[in-house]
Amino acid sequence: MPRMEHTPDRAQAPSSAANPASVTFANLWWQGRWLRNARVDIDARGLVHGVSERAAEPDQPRPGTLIAGVTLPGLANAHCHAFQRALGPSVQRAGGQADNFFTWRETMYALALRLDRAALTAVAARCYLELLRGGYTSVAEFLYLHRLRPLASEGGPGALDADAAIAEAAALTGMRLTLLPTLYQYADFGEAAPRPGQRPFVRTSTQFLEDWHTLRERYPPGHAVTLGVAFHSLRAVGIDTIASVAAALSDDPQCRCLHIHVAEQPAEVSACVRHHGLAPVALLASRGLLSSRWALVHATHSSALELQQLRRAGATLVLCPTTEADLGDGIIALGDYLDQGALAIGSDSNIGRSAPGELRLLEWMQRLGRGQRNALASSAQPAVADRLFAAVWRGGARALGEPEQSESTAVPADFVTYGALRPGDTEGGDWSLYEPPEFLSALVFEAAAPEATDVMVGGRWVIRAGHHAHARHVETRYRETLRRLATKEPLHA
Repeated sequence: MPRMEHTPDRAQAPSSAANPASVTFANLWWQGRWLRNARVDIDARGLVHGVSERAAEPDQPRPGTLIAGVTLPGLANAHCHAFQRALGPSVQRAGGQADNFFTWRETMYALALRLDRAALTAVAARCYLELLRGGYTSVAEFLYLHRLRPLASEGGPGALDADAAIAEAAALTGMRLTLLPTLYQYADFGEAAPRPGQRPFVRTSTQFLEDWHTLRERYPPGHAVTLGVAFHSLRAVGIDTIASVAAALSDDPQCRCLHIHVAEQPAEVSACVRHHGLAPVALLASRGLLSSRWALVHATHSSALELQQLRRAGATLVLCPTTEADLGDGIIALGDYLDQGALAIGSDSNIGRSAPGELRLLEWMQRLGRGQRNALASSAQPAVADRLFAAVWRGGARALGEPEQSESTAVPADFVTYGALRPGDTEGGDWSLYEPPEFLSALVFEAAAPEATDVMVGGRWVIRAGHHAHARHVETRYRETLRRLATKEPLHA
């Protein structure tokens, strides 16, 4: 399979059009309000310079400058493993009567072992294009793949290259990327030796920090790719190591955030208590490892007290409802966490790639768990979809170490429009049937899998009127890669 060209120095937008100085959206959600004929002024850096509502008459925008439909700020996908998009239906057939998260992992490990750079680029590009159509404009790639050649090849591991494949996919599609190189050392608590499928992910702390310095040089300040760090889990990295590596990076401005999988499975919580005397979130809190720089992914089996600790520390809770449902993780008991806690969403294994779909399932899981409707509504905001969207818009930015979303902050001009491509099309939603207060409810709960028709990232169109400049190329490479994976052809040169 021919290698897709890599752009090592700066991401290339998929459209050659210059950044528009302004754009007018027919219906724009902005800072919790719906604006009609909203003009967004964009500066040369691709940041929002100003937003103003314009009268429809007589100052009607010039033909071709009005973006019809319903427009939202792009959301951050705060947790993604792009390569797992290639698992597809292979993990939807039971391998035995006790099929669970741990049996699913074995299939995932087998896939990871077969990928080379070209294959990872192809899969990630298809994944990111789908995520753009699903309402995300930025992604945190939780990457525990480091070197894609088998460990035994040529006498040992090759050069650090998995990040280059991910960066290439982001550049090709126009997705804003925060890369999270992930420390992974053990199979379980007590420094259990890694299983065969885990060995390619393993790095010592010294090796990991050497890799980090390589990535800092590869993606310097001002590069399209920004950086953070992840620790796979308390199973895979000892608490003392987490503390020491976090301390080593505490003053590094290029490390924008710290992420970790936590309390995803009951077995993990039980093992953590046996080994440390505390459950996972409580353990992190006891070591002073929770702050606004941290994002905790899943926390499915955390107690109410632990969620309070997370909230008080200002850390972000990242939920991935479609993956958590697919893996049978369970239902988190959110309680009153949303009243003051930071929340983000992610696509994780990418069994689902729609931001509205994640919000819908998040609410439905709470309804199932509590036995009530509109479970995540509040007295201040009775519309669940509106409350959740506002929460994950703010929380997603925090999880990626971006500036807090507010009226006084210069934020990227990232916008996603759901609207009909032609008269009579309804893929984006029957917006004309509703008033603005119902737009988000319709998007989240009525449209099963809405796809964006127009997507802007950093003030530049990456999808316009349903068209992405590289869609055919992305699709061709993805299909060819899946064919070779299915036929067990060797991918490594």
